[in-house]
Amino acid sequence: MTPNRAGGVQRAVEVSRAVPRLARWLMCSALTLTTLTGCASTLSASKPSVPVVGREQVSATLWMQRAAEYRIASEQVYRLATERLATTIAAPGTAAIEQQSLSPSELSALPTAIIVDLDETVLDNSFYQARRALVGGEYDEASWQAWMQEASAPALPGAVEFLQAAARAGHKIFYVTNRECRRLEALPDDPCPARTATLRNLEALQLPNANAPDALSLRLERPEWASSDKTLRRAWIATSHRIVALVGDDLRDFVDRPVYEARRGELAERFGSRWFLLPNPIYGSWERAITAGACDPGMSAETCAAAATARRYAALEAEPAPSP
Repeated sequence: MTPNRAGGVQRAVEVSRAVPRLARWLMCSALTLTTLTGCASTLSASKPSVPVVGREQVSATLWMQRAAEYRIASEQVYRLATERLATTIAAPGTAAIEQQSLSPSELSALPTAIIVDLDETVLDNSFYQARRALVGGEYDEASWQAWMQEASAPALPGAVEFLQAAARAGHKIFYVTNRECRRLEALPDDPCPARTATLRNLEALQLPNANAPDALSLRLERPEWASSDKTLRRAWIATSHRIVALVGDDLRDFVDRPVYEARRGELAERFGSRWFLLPNPIYGSWERAITAGACDPGMSAETCAAAATARRYAALEAEPAPSP
């Protein structure tokens, strides 16, 4: 049995066990006090419980999977980006701050490119999030590697159509992802199983030039690409192409957060013209900034989840800021 199949079977078993427990708990929680005693005895016999770890992401995951509003938002962003192919994106100039020092003549001599993030920008990984929530887990590298090996993530609404239109317009597509290039014990002959699996996924979705040698770049694929900050990879692409548009779900897909805060007045107007941002309520650098440092290496999953939740509650603002 291949590693991805084994992982899929194990998760299927976990989920199949979790769903009936959840259903029984939900039924019992709706009963009146007169029948609660009998229900409690049933529950205690099977020791069911709603998972605590991972529950902070349930509503966000459901919104991405079930809400018409999320599909509309994704389609809206990609429809706008497609419309901009003939206007702003076709105009002289660059979308990348890494190319701002180049002259107009230097930029015009370069072929054009569009850079897109992958996870929650092109690929929908809400199914991975749902699996983790159902078994009371959060993101971890082993389960994430197993999900990538399945190569079954569907495309977000509007993504394929935009990328195909961009390729027809003559732009090369670069897929810049923070999926990590690391060896797996189960696949010792593959130096970068994440790249291999990701390419299978992109090719299955018929995304343009996905199999070009330099089109896909992963974190850790080169020693200098160890950071989740994508500045170095954008700069690498900028040496050979004029970057005319950026698409992502995190501010760092466009610019590092401190740079944006320092230059917000200048850079904000790029959104909707050359920068296109997808919503992601589940995770991102915004969320990590809130929960950073909440957990220690020796903490249990439950203790870590509780500490991170406390950080989130502490960050809530119950009153609007005073008017300037």
